[in-house]
Amino acid sequence: MSGVSAGCGERSGATDRAAELNRLRGVLSEARDLPEGFSTRPRDGWRAPFKAVDEDCRFVLDTAGGRPPKRALGARAAVTYQGDGVGELAGFGLASYDGDDAALHFGELAEALGGCPVARAPLAGRGTAFRVSGLDLGGIGDGVQADGVQARRLNGRLNGYPYEIHLVFALSGHTLVSLVHAGVREVDAARTGELARLLVGEVGA
Repeated sequence: MSGVSAGCGERSGATDRAAELNRLRGVLSEARDLPEGFSTRPRDGWRAPFKAVDEDCRFVLDTAGGRPPKRALGARAAVTYQGDGVGELAGFGLASYDGDDAALHFGELAEALGGCPVARAPLAGRGTAFRVSGLDLGGIGDGVQADGVQARRLNGRLNGYPYEIHLVFALSGHTLVSLVHAGVREVDAARTGELARLLVGEVGA
């Protein structure tokens, strides 16, 4: 009897994970009312263009790049959309967790962001280093459900070229939301805010 119960539990868990994955994919499918200039054709999830030397910076970039914390992870999904700016990309990432682990991981992210003033590649002398500063989005907006938001601007050089990355993390219930808005030279913070409100709004809908 115990063996049958265990098997049923495994099937039930797999079913729950599949249902949650479908939910996350549905959210990303709905979040296609993108700001003008973005393609509506999704690509694979965003990946960090370098591996940061500092542990806190690496944790932040890994989470934004589709590798969220694994503890109690239920499902994850990610897509990237191309913008009309030079090298412009918007990466959406969602990860759902059991119990209170989403909130715990969001707290870990907030702490790591506070410990990452500069993000550097292992060979920063070759031209990959970013200064990390606050990013004011003017609030996520009325009617958008978020239990917490963290936003940062990474400004510097990628392989010697001027590059900017905006990172936004939000907590919505049991879901950890990540947004990356990146491009050559300057990235429009107003567009980052639009993207964040769109994504968080769909998660909380």
